[in-house]
Amino acid sequence: MDENNFIKKIVELIKFGDFNRALEQLNKVKNEDSNIYFLRGSIYLNLKKIDLAEENLKLAAKLNNKNPSIFHNLAVLYVSKGDKESAKSNYLKAIDINNNLISLCELASLYVEEKNYNDAQKYFEIALKNNPDHKKANLGLGNLYMIKNDYNNSFKYTYKGTGLIRFGNTDIKII
Repeated sequence: MDENNFIKKIVELIKFGDFNRALEQLNKVKNEDSNIYFLRGSIYLNLKKIDLAEENLKLAAKLNNKNPSIFHNLAVLYVSKGDKESAKSNYLKAIDINNNLISLCELASLYVEEKNYNDAQKYFEIALKNNPDHKKANLGLGNLYMIKNDYNNSFKYTYKGTGLIRFGNTDIKII
């Protein structure tokens, strides 16, 4: 089986949640390249085997520093370890490669958690510049404006991100 078909087979196993079988197949590979390490690391991350995930994703990054998904998954891993600085660094690497919208939103969300609202807004706005209809970026920016008590902008972006907002007597619910 050629490499492209092998990778497609592994991705199919992953899509259907058959992580252990995918790992069995990956562990049989003799010529390990960045794709194999990336897939193996991503599966370990999903299985919450953080040390094995980190080892494989770092090897993937060493072999291929142009794949934004490797750095995005490393960032997710570092968030799970509570290492927000390493997470931010890896989100930025993914963003530098291709302005990855998901990485932009995740980085912005980290800044919201840190109450660094200016940087959070900056990254949500970059995501929206690339795709004005991106739901996660619109919802994130809407929530940020809510924190900042800017209800007009909060409504505008939250509505664009969700479509439905219900106003109660004491609160606002997104449905």
